Amino acid sequence: MGIVGIVLIVVGLVGVGYAVGQLIRLRGEVRRLDVELREAADRADALPPDLVAALGSGQRRVIAIELLNPFELAGRSTWFAKPLAAVTPDLLRNVVNQRAVSLFREKSVDFGVQADVTLHHAE
Repeated sequence: MGIVGIVLIVVGLVGVGYAVGQLIRLRGEVRRLDVELREAADRADALPPDLVAALGSGQRRVIAIELLNPFELAGRSTWFAKPLAAVTPDLLRNVVNQRAVSLFREKSVDFGVQADVTLHHAE
């Protein structure tokens, strides 16, 4: 009975090892396919997936605004923006973008513009 138990344990360990190897291989394949998909979308000038989900592929027209100087804008608002930009640039960029979205919402109302102002992440 002891030999049968040892054989079953060894077979189980081999099966687990095989499954882990397949999982690692499949994760690598998913990453490779994701890179290929993004490259193909870039070549085709396709919209990022979050924009396609939000807008569809119909006849809607969209105005896109990219803030090219978020750190400079943050530096104008507060003195600690420069040290924060050095430590957490993504966090600061997100804060500036959120502030810009809220400003655009407020100002569009002032001019009587009905707009859906949202923030999308393009890669």
